[in-house]
Amino acid sequence: MLPDLGEPGNVLLLPSTGAAKPKGRVYLKPEKVVVTGGSGRLGGHVMAALETNHQAIALDINPPHQKTPYIAADILDLPALTGAFKGQDAVIHLAGYDDGQAPDEQAYMATNVQGAWNVFQAAEDAGVRHLVVASSTAALGLYHDRAPDYLPIDEAHPLRPMGAYALSKQVIETMARHYVARGSLHIVCLRPTLIVRPEKEAQILAQLALPDPDSEPPAQLDADGVRPYGALSAIRTYVRSHDAARGFVAALDYQARPFDIFTLAANDGIGRPKTLPRMAAVFGACPEVRDPARYQADPHASVLDTRHARDDLCWQPQGDWRDVVASAESE
Repeated sequence: MLPDLGEPGNVLLLPSTGAAKPKGRVYLKPEKVVVTGGSGRLGGHVMAALETNHQAIALDINPPHQKTPYIAADILDLPALTGAFKGQDAVIHLAGYDDGQAPDEQAYMATNVQGAWNVFQAAEDAGVRHLVVASSTAALGLYHDRAPDYLPIDEAHPLRPMGAYALSKQVIETMARHYVARGSLHIVCLRPTLIVRPEKEAQILAQLALPDPDSEPPAQLDADGVRPYGALSAIRTYVRSHDAARGFVAALDYQARPFDIFTLAANDGIGRPKTLPRMAAVFGACPEVRDPARYQADPHASVLDTRHARDDLCWQPQGDWRDVVASAESE
């Protein structure tokens, strides 16, 4: 009988210290790490963050922009993955279509879901025991017409994905639970929210400058030649690329539970609005606030709760939205 790993969409709630490690699992500090999607936009930041203390190899269909060890392989090629993973200590799985990147909805399922299954199976077959997998807060399914159940939103919040990208992330988390329950893998799923890369900063600032930042922007460029980013999310959450990368590296050392989920987000929101008044304005009423002291201490605090990552991964975001603005304005 497979061990109970909790309800889908919720973390496995076990004590974070002193918990017995499951029989048959190997817990080593990973040194040799393969990063699928290591040539990608987030992958480049993760590879850079691994340079100091790890022997990292990028696995991708495209070569990386920077000089780094590289394996040319497709996550849809199971034998190639199995061969690439042999002798490695851990895998960080980033490869797949990002939100809005795929040519159609079907591609998210065909690539993201099948690719993740291949990664899990290849790791199991190759004897790799530790995986860190990119999920997303998109799996929460929070939009302008779908308010969160409560604030701040933690990892136990129900998942209600609508689009195929969000659904693919929920399915990936479910598959991860399955492989952990089989007894051979230790998997950490990270849910970064919108990743703000340096090249996106000016675009988002341009969107915030529009009369209605929550609406779709005009198709034409603005006077400075900067195309507005696009309609911002209802919850206005973000994480900077270097912070997200540090989260993936920190998760390599996590051993407290065989399966866990962590949210990665900045401490405030895009544009740094006052959180509770904005939630009330967007949804017609403010969701239940389970930690009023959080928003009394910082009215700009994010709607996403990252205390689990802080306490168990020793991860915290650096700076806030004012640093994003300063960085964009210095370019």
